[in-house]
Amino acid sequence: MDLTSEAKRLQRLADPAPGRVLYVLSALEIADAIGAGTRSTAELAAGVGADRDSLARVLRAAVELDVLAEPEPDVWELRPGGRLLRSDVEGNLRAELADNDLFGAWTEFLHSVRTGEPCYPKVFGAPLFDRLNERPRERRGFHLHMHARAQLVYRPLILSRRWPSSGVLVDVGGGTGGLLEQLLATRPELRGVLFDLPDVLELSPLSPGDRIEFAAGDVFADAVPGGDVHVLASVLHDWRDAQAEEILAACRSACGSDGELLVVDRVLPASGPRPQVFNDLLMLAVVGGRERTAEEWEILAERTGFRLGGIDTAADTELAILRFQPV
Repeated sequence: MDLTSEAKRLQRLADPAPGRVLYVLSALEIADAIGAGTRSTAELAAGVGADRDSLARVLRAAVELDVLAEPEPDVWELRPGGRLLRSDVEGNLRAELADNDLFGAWTEFLHSVRTGEPCYPKVFGAPLFDRLNERPRERRGFHLHMHARAQLVYRPLILSRRWPSSGVLVDVGGGTGGLLEQLLATRPELRGVLFDLPDVLELSPLSPGDRIEFAAGDVFADAVPGGDVHVLASVLHDWRDAQAEEILAACRSACGSDGELLVVDRVLPASGPRPQVFNDLLMLAVVGGRERTAEEWEILAERTGFRLGGIDTAADTELAILRFQPV
């Protein structure tokens, strides 16, 4: 075995610099400033409030990441990957990559491995959602990130036949409505209810109307609104089993005997390649949650009055649609 090449590979994997370059580009909104044309370093530095020399060094590194090009000395334009950092591009990553808290949380990850507890509170002094409640600016940035991310991560699942084409779909813990927005756009006979905390609903770009209703509440304390189909999208992996069971029990009460709950989440394979394991570690670090195997999902279903009726997957996504049917 060539240990030299292995050493270089491990060094590349451990290098935080590429991610920090993308963070700076996103936090300073460099791609928005460049737009569809070209900009010089001087123009960009003046526009975003950065040191010209330091910014030039970051921009040169961005060329190595193939997100920027330098068509002439000290002049910059976006490559295709760089366009994903523009806030006006659908499915963009700008808000996600500008979220410095998620990066910072990893600095105490050893604490999570030693204790089984999330390290986010150790780094920032409070659990994620408690901290967001106390910081309106950060809360807004987080939910903008989540809404933009929804446009990207749920897209491969939107055309699944598993979604209802009519009736009322209740998105439980649906945030600002990133999934519901896509489902309503592709199913004109479908109506939706967005159920989440009031301060989250206030940040939604959607507007209540004939086809969408906002229902403010806490899934741990308030009754979940009734509907024909309920969905929990990227919710349960935030929680340990005890809290996940509370959420599922609340949805079971709302489903009645004829409803159905669709859980959108990752399913860890029992063997073979497991790309989902890195998000599993992110859940451990930030909120103490976890990704689950099909067997673990089945156990959760049985404990809360459901049976796991099947799992639908799609290309180009780690997410799956799990059918929880009342028993």
